[in-house]
Amino acid sequence: MIPRDPIRPRAELASLCIRAGGTKGSLVRENGSMQEITVAELSARTDTPLIDVREEGEFAAGRVPGAVNIPLSQLGERLGELPHEFDVICKVGGRSAQVVAALEPRGYDATNVVGGTDAWIDAGYEVER
Repeated sequence: MIPRDPIRPRAELASLCIRAGGTKGSLVRENGSMQEITVAELSARTDTPLIDVREEGEFAAGRVPGAVNIPLSQLGERLGELPHEFDVICKVGGRSAQVVAALEPRGYDATNVVGGTDAWIDAGYEVER
């Protein structure tokens, strides 16, 4: 496991996200790729945890069944709750891409869900409230 500084993880994550870039589609690994899946691929996955990084109100309004809410604003403080491997979703894919870009270099096997919860809903998949 990668050692974590319990005092500064939130600030560190925020700093990493800012350095990684802040626009949708701009976050990539040094080799030019980011682990991503579509909502169709997500719907077929059964054994990979799904972390929803939207804020609590957004999450309560509708989510992918089984998703666990760890808002981006709290993520740095809650890094210890993250599994090694997981999928990350938000509303449209921007925040989740920031999370993947920030956590991959730290040894997490994180995968961004392209299009986010909006794409999930638009595709007609079940929504939990």
